[in-house]
Amino acid sequence: MGKRAAATAVASLTITCLCTSTASADTHLGDTQVLSASINGGKAVVVGTAAQTSFMATVTASDPQGIDYIDPLLYRGPIAAPTGYLAAAHGPECASSNDGTTRCTWRFVMSQSWLQNADAGTWRLHVNATAQDGDYHWKDAAASVVIQRASHLTANASPEPVTKGKSITITGALSRINWTDSKYHGYAKQRVRLQFRTPSGTYSTVKTVTSSSTGHLKTTATASRDGYWRYSYAGSTTTAVITAPGDFVDVR
Repeated sequence: MGKRAAATAVASLTITCLCTSTASADTHLGDTQVLSASINGGKAVVVGTAAQTSFMATVTASDPQGIDYIDPLLYRGPIAAPTGYLAAAHGPECASSNDGTTRCTWRFVMSQSWLQNADAGTWRLHVNATAQDGDYHWKDAAASVVIQRASHLTANASPEPVTKGKSITITGALSRINWTDSKYHGYAKQRVRLQFRTPSGTYSTVKTVTSSSTGHLKTTATASRDGYWRYSYAGSTTTAVITAPGDFVDVR
């Protein structure tokens, strides 16, 4: 827990309250309702070596008497014993309407300096919406987001140029950030697509290659026409999607 000291200091009081007081995933008093919630527009949050990675969360709640406040908390693992948690970095920007509906947006900030590799994966948003008359709605999983380790991918096709009908070799390497030492390391045993396109065409998959124990990639293909060769990795729950720049091969 030492690496996430900053987040712990911000969120410890809130998470203690949740762990001791939240009896179920959806707790109501009165007619307050959490209507919707979203994190980062539904997209994964990719954390690399940057000092900070920020993203937004939005919650809409309603009550006939009006909403007093909305508190969000991002957490990983079970709500009663989270393995990680994060409070918003700043107070919300809110807008209310005459029908008692309030929509608030917060900015969250993550730093790889306090993340551990095991923190990659799905995080959920707990929301406490409390109305002016004291009614409330606690929702443990109002929204979710995938926090991913940043990845890197290269591709090099040779020889260049090459005689038509001859074989070319496409090498490359797949790596991903290690949040413990802030360096990229080879990502082993991953299925990566080899893709090709002509100068005026679109990429299509030629074959699938598995990375070595050190993350390296190597395969061969027949050179039939000019075009670009690249590797593309579809990503996973823990690791970001990445595509290498295309490498042009002149076929003569």
